[in-house]
Amino acid sequence: MKVILTGATGFIGGEVLRFALLHPSITSIVALSRRQLPTKHPKLTVLIQNDFLNYFDSILESCSGAEACIWSLGVAKSLSPEQNRKINLDYTITAAKTFTEQLAPRFEEGKKFRFMYLSGMLTERDPKKSLWFMKEARLIRGEVETKLVELQKEHEKSLLTYIVRPGGVQATNSFFPGLLQPLARAITVDDLAAKMLDTAINGHKSQVIEVDVLRDEGKALKKELEKGRK
Repeated sequence: MKVILTGATGFIGGEVLRFALLHPSITSIVALSRRQLPTKHPKLTVLIQNDFLNYFDSILESCSGAEACIWSLGVAKSLSPEQNRKINLDYTITAAKTFTEQLAPRFEEGKKFRFMYLSGMLTERDPKKSLWFMKEARLIRGEVETKLVELQKEHEKSLLTYIVRPGGVQATNSFFPGLLQPLARAITVDDLAAKMLDTAINGHKSQVIEVDVLRDEGKALKKELEKGRK
């Protein structure tokens, strides 16, 4: 299976890339990035994409045959409201529309393109709701989610969108006790990456996947993958 990945230079996207390179079902990974990646692998093709609002024919041709996109691109640090919306909202929706309209029509009848969006646990879709902290980030993610749900309805024959909502994402070897993770709504990055990749490959029964499901199913999937490598 061929997949598209963004955010591969980041904490979560980098771990998704690591798992994708190890997974036997993944035969090809197209990483869209503003800069080259240090990782070299026969499965991996890095395409330099400086403008995530426009996709040249050469980029789309290299993405041809991809069955899913794992969208891990975004910014959490403080930017101007305009830049925040551009990177977190406009880039995401433009990619989802472009891949659906340009890649999905090449599939055999009945097959759908899977687009996965990395959201967050505290995302809020209601723009009128009063929020006491992280208001801008939570509302922008909520707007992205709403638009992706609408996009799937518009392209119901060719698109499936999945929204993952992790809580506090920790390093794989975090000292945070595993027994406290459910109470803190936390998840390790490897468990999250394992579940994101599996959803891209096999889909999921729910469009929105919350942190507890991500953690529990991710742990089991990670063990299966590690067992298969022995």
